[in-house]
Amino acid sequence: MAQNQQAIPRYRAILKVLRRSGQHSSKDIHQACINSGIDAKYRTIQKDLQDLRDDPTIFGRELNIKSDPKTKKWYSEGIPKEIFTLLELEDGEVTALLFYAKTMNQYCEYPLFKEMSEAIRKVIDSANISENLKQLFEAKTLLETEKHEPIEGVELIPDILQSIHQRKKIIVEYQRFDRDKIKKHEFKPVLLKEDKQMWYIVGKNVKYDSLMTLALDRIKSLIVTEQIFEPIEFNSEEHFKYSFGITVSEEEPIDVIISFTPEQGNYLRTLPIHSTQQIMVDDENEFKIQVKVIPSYEFYSKIRSYGEQAKIISPESLINIIQSSFCQALSRYKS
Repeated sequence: MAQNQQAIPRYRAILKVLRRSGQHSSKDIHQACINSGIDAKYRTIQKDLQDLRDDPTIFGRELNIKSDPKTKKWYSEGIPKEIFTLLELEDGEVTALLFYAKTMNQYCEYPLFKEMSEAIRKVIDSANISENLKQLFEAKTLLETEKHEPIEGVELIPDILQSIHQRKKIIVEYQRFDRDKIKKHEFKPVLLKEDKQMWYIVGKNVKYDSLMTLALDRIKSLIVTEQIFEPIEFNSEEHFKYSFGITVSEEEPIDVIISFTPEQGNYLRTLPIHSTQQIMVDDENEFKIQVKVIPSYEFYSKIRSYGEQAKIISPESLINIIQSSFCQALSRYKS
């Protein structure tokens, strides 16, 4: 690939002309470049023609470009069609693609990863990416993400994505952790969501016409039907606004005030505990926040995970729940 990436649009405009049958004068080629929006001088196009004829490394393959010494016109004996499928990426776009490719490695154990890797490879191979940069895509130590071990149900992701895109109802056989019985649900899927490395599908239960969230690892079977459902108005951001994790109940959100140690505050200032977090106190003695959430198992688990570095200030009902939880935990250590 040419070192001067700015020349690539000119080269391609020239090659489009030379791909046509017959011979073409330099002036006609220059005018065709101007007509296609390429702002280049006549001498520049003449130099480009010579480079394309004499330097096979420009596109990494022979272009079979010739010039007739008698007519001074240009023609080609066959330009590879792959040249015209080349993607022209800016430096920032190449970096973004590299970052995306590397972050996708977290799903390397997923069945779908092979197809994802192949798709990225096709983009890399058909884009104006230098060989040095291509080597970065293969480097093992450039960027490393957390690995996501595959869980049951991830093999259903392609079918679920298809059903969401095509608005097709699905039939799901589902078994909750706390139930022995497998239940069948007719479901209108609207969203595939990841939470704490687990995958969930959100949609409407046809029987009750209400939103429902199903964990993929608890789905025993899934059938995509040919029944098309009407578009469903669903705003994910609003739906999960006051939830903590994937659980969304019918309860009203409440204001919760939590006091943390200043040391813990250093982390919460950078990575808030919740999107509604508001800082009330931030000094050398305390880091106090307020969040508006619907209390859930995930919320209680998060608070307990801070141990002695967190304390619920209000409401009283949550204080009692956390105190009881810690007392029960302590009792498990007593002989």
